Amino acid sequence: MNGQQGMLEKEPIRILRIIARLNIGGPAIQAITLSELFSKGRFRTRLVCGQVSAHEGDMSYLASSRQVDPVVVPSLGREISLLDDVKTFWRLRKIIGEFNPHIIHTHTAKAGTLGRLAGISLNAQRLFGRKIRLVHTFHGHVFHSYFSARKTAAFVKIERFLARFTDRIIVISPSQERDIRDIYRVAQPSLVQVVPLGFDLSGFERLRPPVFHEVFSVGIVGRLTPVKNHRMLFEVVKLLKERGMDHVFKFFVVGDGELKEDLIRQVTELGIERSVRFTGWQKEMPEVYGQLDAVVLSSLNEGTPVSLIEAMASARPVIATDVGGVGDLMGEIDRETGEGYKLARHGILLPSGDTKAMAEALLFAVRERTVMTRMAERARKHVLERYSLQRLVGDMAGLYEGLVRS
Repeated sequence: MNGQQGMLEKEPIRILRIIARLNIGGPAIQAITLSELFSKGRFRTRLVCGQVSAHEGDMSYLASSRQVDPVVVPSLGREISLLDDVKTFWRLRKIIGEFNPHIIHTHTAKAGTLGRLAGISLNAQRLFGRKIRLVHTFHGHVFHSYFSARKTAAFVKIERFLARFTDRIIVISPSQERDIRDIYRVAQPSLVQVVPLGFDLSGFERLRPPVFHEVFSVGIVGRLTPVKNHRMLFEVVKLLKERGMDHVFKFFVVGDGELKEDLIRQVTELGIERSVRFTGWQKEMPEVYGQLDAVVLSSLNEGTPVSLIEAMASARPVIATDVGGVGDLMGEIDRETGEGYKLARHGILLPSGDTKAMAEALLFAVRERTVMTRMAERARKHVLERYSLQRLVGDMAGLYEGLVRS
């Protein structure tokens, strides 16, 4: 063993974790959880983040409860701003110099760009000695349903450039691996590694399967943003009302975001305000799922949606558009129906934007409650095995150790 390897056996592996902001969602949960768990034993972690935007739910409370004290860089925001981005670049360089990490691990697109550029620039100055290893996680991607074709093409080019200097690119599902590696050709296949999300699901797995209510309670959980496509669900509610079935359902919109006022106006214009309730953000999510009979997702694009993992862990039936990594969660198709939706092992899949198929799927869920219960029980078993926190920690520890010693 050479001298440098001997030193690495003795000193902790330092990980600088960078995320754009700690808004409610899977990326923030993962960044906070990994920062907590990789700050003991063989590892030390420092978490860097920007500020949460107006109308976004703030997960700083989770960081506090896990005793994670992030370094806040106010200029590291969601929006692109040349002045703020230059400030952030130099601030990150300073933080990197002070912490002297073995690994920089970035999450989300904005942090991934600025964090890796800062690491690349410092590595370029290190003609001799240890290079900082660069890791980036794609929790989702912005290559469709977010921006114009011109902007999207620019973002793909930026990611391809950054990938040349990145030691490992993490994707969270096989579908996302195909997107990043084969469709958009962001990186060489050898750089891309699938590491599914992992969570502490103990609060959800304690819930009993739903004793279906007389009025079927359906929840949609997530940020109120265009990519979540809440309008599709509202059109479904209107369609059910036109068919005289609105009294069968009650819909709960759990979350907040920049579209809140617009979405409330849409509900009023569609005449479905008696069927739809906006709850805002909720901290005690097991209690939320405990009050629901099913969970829907109408997104245009997704990585691996945390709301579906939580719903499955809660043994709640799920009905979702077949986008991103949703199909990986749902498992094999058991049966295709003539109404546009498919019965999978762990839930119901339907094409993005197909309101008629979602309406039919909801009516099926009400009629075939025994089928939905069995489906939900299989889904619970699947996510508790596949998306456990213990599995995630083992995967990431092996990845970090391998990079530092390589």
